[in-house]
Amino acid sequence: MSDFTSNFWSVYVAGITLAGILGCLALLWFSGKTKAMTHTDNTTGHVWDGDLREMNNPLPRWWVGLFIITCVFSLIYLYLYPGLGSYQGSLKWTQTGQFEREVERGNEQVAPIYAGFAGKSIEALSKDPQAMAIGDRLFMNNCAQCHGSDARGSKGFPNLTDDNWTWGGTPEQIHETITKGRMAIMTPMGAAVGSSDDIRNLANYVMSLSNGPHDSVRANLGKSKFTVCAACHGADGKGNQALGAPNLTRGIFIYGPAVESHVADMIANGRTGVMPAWESKFTPEQLNVLTAYVWGRGGGVAPAPAAAAPAAPAAAASADRASVAVEGGVVSFFFATGKSDVAADADKALAEVVAGVKAGKKVQVSGFVDSTGDAAQNAELAKQRAFAVRDQLKALGIAEDKIDLKEPKNIDAGAGAQARRVEVSLV
Repeated sequence: MSDFTSNFWSVYVAGITLAGILGCLALLWFSGKTKAMTHTDNTTGHVWDGDLREMNNPLPRWWVGLFIITCVFSLIYLYLYPGLGSYQGSLKWTQTGQFEREVERGNEQVAPIYAGFAGKSIEALSKDPQAMAIGDRLFMNNCAQCHGSDARGSKGFPNLTDDNWTWGGTPEQIHETITKGRMAIMTPMGAAVGSSDDIRNLANYVMSLSNGPHDSVRANLGKSKFTVCAACHGADGKGNQALGAPNLTRGIFIYGPAVESHVADMIANGRTGVMPAWESKFTPEQLNVLTAYVWGRGGGVAPAPAAAAPAAPAAAASADRASVAVEGGVVSFFFATGKSDVAADADKALAEVVAGVKAGKKVQVSGFVDSTGDAAQNAELAKQRAFAVRDQLKALGIAEDKIDLKEPKNIDAGAGAQARRVEVSLV
């Protein structure tokens, strides 16, 4: 977008365009009215080879008429359609509007074909030969440009035929990726890691996670630097699909080979990849067919099993140990008596919270404390537990200004584990 606020260039383009058309009309009129200074025999006086003379005859009337019609047509066209700078034309025609109308008309024409697929699951569509034939055409026309006609991808574009799915390979996850698109950002970490040697050491440690070729000495030196990566990729390097952080233990790098120079460049400079959203172009039935085709290429994973009813917080906290439970969108962390250690599966439980923050929401962290015993000690322990949960959220990439810590609430005696909990919710 231009930083200029003046309409100078719009006026300039419109002026040049109109001046050109009016200039042609003026030249035509002037040449028809002005008598040429020629000889009395209507020649210019130029003679070649004794008999070949240059004549000065007027333009034929049919030619003059066509010239005038062309100029008038140009003026009418510029009134109806855009062409005069920022003037949109009286019909308000745009390329985008034309495209959207054609897509809508095309969808109306093929609607009867897709009607037979309505209500079918992705699994059922993947076994339907007609649906797969249509899915193949949709893929070739819209997806093959990046992922290849064989869906095996290329540099910067993932292979859809293997089981390495950054955002998840279930039918539901693939459908969401196609429909909503994805924005994958690998943040430049060079400044956080340190010197070029530190970056090389970390690169070798990353390659060691997949048992790829690496320098073991450098890998040992780089292990401590992996803490800057663990927030997204996990302490074990196995990634986090909720964050779009790939599994580093697979040794698959879509932007280049798993060699030190490439991995080091990724760490230092980062990468950004965009999967466009297709919901504005395709109908729901087309999205389902395309999802079934991609999932059926062989790389997708089985559909997610039906979710079991969430355990009630009281049941999840029956034992005197660290645990976590999710109910009604609220993540409840329970702590062992006198402890502030967060449960090991916290990252998975917080996946929806992280996604909600990416969508623009904030996190509210509310603690609880037993009203019996030493009040000061109880308050301090409740604070430490809230801080532990806050640090877990920060490790997952949530900025501290997106986290709202609430003062712990007192719970009456006898509440047991309910008084040793911290709740996380989106607001």
